[in-house]
Amino acid sequence: MEHGAQQELERRLDVIRPEDTLRGFFFNGVLEQVRPLGDPVSWRRCVEAAGGDRFMAFFSYPMDSFIRLLYAAASVLSEGRGDFRTALWHLGREMVPYYLESSAGQVLLLLARGEPRWLLEGLPSAFRTAVRHGECSVAWLGPTQGRLLFQGCTLPAEYYEGAVRGVFESTRIAQTVVCARQINLLDTEVDVSWDKERHAAGG
Repeated sequence: MEHGAQQELERRLDVIRPEDTLRGFFFNGVLEQVRPLGDPVSWRRCVEAAGGDRFMAFFSYPMDSFIRLLYAAASVLSEGRGDFRTALWHLGREMVPYYLESSAGQVLLLLARGEPRWLLEGLPSAFRTAVRHGECSVAWLGPTQGRLLFQGCTLPAEYYEGAVRGVFESTRIAQTVVCARQINLLDTEVDVSWDKERHAAGG
């Protein structure tokens, strides 16, 4: 694991409450990035961190188990993904298809109706459906730029950035610029912007 990541993991675990949970598709999205490696040692390490290898997509599981899994998997994947932080970003992006295949993900897409602004507006509700840990809200910085605020959430900024980027990539609604900042251990801002003219032209 990248230098300092173990200490960071321990700090995150210290502030997670027993009632903090998230849905099983988060676990599945991470494990399915490790499984193809075919490395039994790495696989066992991740399964032990997660507390299992089978998760029901919309059942709730402990947040601390997911954080342990996320950091274990990022460490395993970092050799092929450039570094630990890039691996966290990749794991966030690759979780998205598992969510969009669910009934809640389909509702998000239906309500967005091909509009990036409505998709961004729907993400806090999607977050509340999937995560019982902290809060998510959106603040508008302009007609084609918004900021997602994750407050009281222990997931790292790179994971959030990858996930938000993955939502827009998977839906092909618009070409977006996504940039996340870790404000402190529990708060992250994710800025999302797009080109109005290019969106209107379909590209």
